[in-house]
Amino acid sequence: MSHIISDEMLHAFVDGELDLDDSEKLIARMREDADLTQRVCALRSLQNMVRLAYAEPPVSTGRTSLAAPRRQLMQRCAFGCLILLTGLSGGWALHSLELQAVAGEPATAVRGYQTVSLTRAADPDRIMLHLDSAAPERMLAVLDQAERLLDEAERQGRAMQVEVIANSRGIDLMREGHSPYAARMARMTQRHANLHWVACGQSIARFTSEGQKVELLPTTRTAPTAVGEIVTRLQQGWTYVRV
Repeated sequence: MSHIISDEMLHAFVDGELDLDDSEKLIARMREDADLTQRVCALRSLQNMVRLAYAEPPVSTGRTSLAAPRRQLMQRCAFGCLILLTGLSGGWALHSLELQAVAGEPATAVRGYQTVSLTRAADPDRIMLHLDSAAPERMLAVLDQAERLLDEAERQGRAMQVEVIANSRGIDLMREGHSPYAARMARMTQRHANLHWVACGQSIARFTSEGQKVELLPTTRTAPTAVGEIVTRLQQGWTYVRV
């Protein structure tokens, strides 16, 4: 293992995507390196906060929930920490972000799903849908949501951009020979020029290290990490939806 532990490796460790040998070496390093332990703990806390932010079921249209203020607070806190952590490790200037961006309200409602944005003036026509599961119902939900958003925008004469981001087992949606919806995705891409598919390179590397051949569908691009892609889009004013 390299002397310098990269953020990508720590993300993989926290997400359970690091192979056993590297995980054991990292744990051994943590026993001797308090700073490294602190970095891992910060990432673990962040992961738990993100999970808690989405722990409650979506609220249907027209109904209010007593848990909504708590959920929105946890969402803002989780993604505020995400931006802070990435800023400290990536080196870009945190002061360039306005304070209101970190505390931004969800920008738009997406058919029962809770949305998150880092800006109050987020563009409602730029939405990223995050998939991290190979469960058929989750795959189908992300495709239905993307198609619904794009079709509605087209009827209203709006130019919407939708990006589907997949990591962990969710990348099976975008794998040649594994995706049960490859034909539908091809049709959707042909109909909507502003629909994009993005697979997490970190997840691909993990599957490859396990001896799996990962071949993506032709229209899919690879991002180094799903987290990095999400943070970049949030900075650009996109709205995040975890399906």
